Amino acid sequence: MHLSAFVRLLVLAMLCSGTTSAALAQLPDYAQPNIVLINLDDADSELLSRENIELNYPNLARIAATATHFRNAHSTTPFCAPSRAALFTGKYAFSNGCKVNSGFSTLSNGFDGGYTTFKERGHHNNELGVWMKEAGYHTIHVGKYHHGEFDNVVPPGWDQFSVTKGNLYYNTSIFTNIDQTAPKAFQAGEDVYVANLNESQAASALNGHIYSNFNQPFFLSLAPLAPHLPGGNVVEAMVETKYLDYGGDLTQPMDSPDFDELDFSDKPSHLQRPRLFTSEIAFNQRSYAARLRAIKSVDDMVGTVVDQIRIAGKLDNTIFIVTSDNGYSLGHHRLTAKIDPFNRSTNVPLFIQLPESQSERISDHLIAQLDLCPTILELADAKVPAGLDGESFYPLISRPEYFGERSWRRSIMIENWADKNTVTGRVPMSYVAERFFDAIHVSWANGEKEFYDLASDPYQLENVYDSLDELQQQELASSLRDFRKPAEPLLTLLTPESGAVIDGSEPVKFSGFAEDNSTVLMTRLVVKSFRTQRFFNGDNWQDEPTSMLVFPNAEGSPISSWSTDLDLFTEVTNDIDFLISYAKPIDDDRVEGDWQLSVNMMEDRSVFARFNPILFKKAYQRNKNIRLNGFMGKHPNAKTNVVVYRVDSKTFFNGSEFQSDPAVLPCENLANNRWARNLVLPAGEYRCYLRSFVPGTRKVQSRASVLTIIVE
Repeated sequence: MHLSAFVRLLVLAMLCSGTTSAALAQLPDYAQPNIVLINLDDADSELLSRENIELNYPNLARIAATATHFRNAHSTTPFCAPSRAALFTGKYAFSNGCKVNSGFSTLSNGFDGGYTTFKERGHHNNELGVWMKEAGYHTIHVGKYHHGEFDNVVPPGWDQFSVTKGNLYYNTSIFTNIDQTAPKAFQAGEDVYVANLNESQAASALNGHIYSNFNQPFFLSLAPLAPHLPGGNVVEAMVETKYLDYGGDLTQPMDSPDFDELDFSDKPSHLQRPRLFTSEIAFNQRSYAARLRAIKSVDDMVGTVVDQIRIAGKLDNTIFIVTSDNGYSLGHHRLTAKIDPFNRSTNVPLFIQLPESQSERISDHLIAQLDLCPTILELADAKVPAGLDGESFYPLISRPEYFGERSWRRSIMIENWADKNTVTGRVPMSYVAERFFDAIHVSWANGEKEFYDLASDPYQLENVYDSLDELQQQELASSLRDFRKPAEPLLTLLTPESGAVIDGSEPVKFSGFAEDNSTVLMTRLVVKSFRTQRFFNGDNWQDEPTSMLVFPNAEGSPISSWSTDLDLFTEVTNDIDFLISYAKPIDDDRVEGDWQLSVNMMEDRSVFARFNPILFKKAYQRNKNIRLNGFMGKHPNAKTNVVVYRVDSKTFFNGSEFQSDPAVLPCENLANNRWARNLVLPAGEYRCYLRSFVPGTRKVQSRASVLTIIVE
């Protein structure tokens, strides 16, 4: 049997420590290691700092004491479901298509994500669990699995499977095949704490496997709910009863310079807000204490799992990996929670313990959390599939000091597509960023930019993008565009939301997001009237098909918002019209993406005028009053005017005499959507051109109503 990646690490460690070749020759034919992956939910690096672990979590502390700590590890999409999908596929969200928690959320900006997308794209058949099974592992998953939308079908990558659904710590929804004759969904009960249930499920799964298949290695994916805030945000509900008073009056540290950042003027306009409200600080204090206490129960669970593996005689062949799906802010940069590109949200705790390790090691090498996928596969001596975005860092686990921190990797990408709700309202949060070893460049979808030199500004207090010269800014933009793998551009059409009723009282906003591996040059927008089959050209309606070009707000960026306001109106003579709108992206290679569609009813705010049909049959006498009249649309601010052209002299009537230049005669608005105009004309043939319009806008009837009259 050839040496596994695990044994190669052992050999490297022994060589570096001066172990003799004779000792190396006595190494056993080592089996594949067991691997335990503990992936917490929203545990930031401060909460799981070495100091906090040592002080509060004895079981995690025993792992951390001889682990390699990766202090510069980052979630590439700091959001629950996208982060977990990236870890299991080893691919960026842009590559795997799982970009948001749920494609059904209005905060998702029309992008796909969640377990529905994960499964639709076939990732459940081609992910870490499947690859570990193919490598000969018995696979176990207990706890959170992606984020919502789970369909109660055991994924093919997992032999034993228990998923926690929702974010309740008591009375939790569970779906499991552990200790069941068939997979089963149930409620855990109001007195059953979720971590204790996870603990018993993991222990039972391990026990059943170890004692029935002792020689088969196992891969345990343990995903506790803690310290994610509970449903309803009653933060104390996330704490197990026995730990409600743990630590006494726990107080969130507020001495960090980025906490409630004093000078916020350098931050993007959409993040601007007042300093933290007193109520926010109080809530964050309670959240901090509850989050710390909730992990006490996770620590108990870890202790039970470690003890069970030790009792079974498997501990000296088991690797432990501890991390979180993303970081978390509690008032830092005046933000709460995650998904933003600041270090508090992206930086994740990550430490890995090898069984032969005797001391703690520190690594500041730049790591993407999705690197765990190929790293775990290498440790398992499994085949690493081609095409992964993640890069294995297994050599760093044993001897990080042998590899240059700056030279290890140039950069990683950090991306986000969804917005977030805050106490000040909905905040746009779509961006793409490039994280370097000690710097980060952020390109927001609205076109604003940030650059932080983390070597001199580790708390990201001073955005220095504007101080960079033009060449530096161009190089950053180019690097960002070159990062992604080639793909067709895509677009979301968010407004008007399909099915919404447009009343036409204000300009209609057409907006969404455009995305490409490089950059989207423009959006092609087509608006068509269903009733008239005419096309809107930006000003008025026309018979010939036409499209309008809308340019992105973030020029040259892979992700950009786009929007345009159209002063729409209808020309129909009945009550309503239906607008059919299409939009598609065009990238910098002139590749066009798919059309997106919105269908909207437009309430009758029509802008049109017609001559009364009776006028076409009447006889008119010279120098006698001629009363032109007819019907007009229902737009409340519409006016009408008429142009009277004398055919024989090719002149225009201005109300009293004829002139060579066109003259516009205003008409009188009458009740019941009618209009009228009195004229006195000499004998001759006349053509009358009637149009309606809305003063102060671009709403103008594009096709005039025409009446020919003979005055005798």
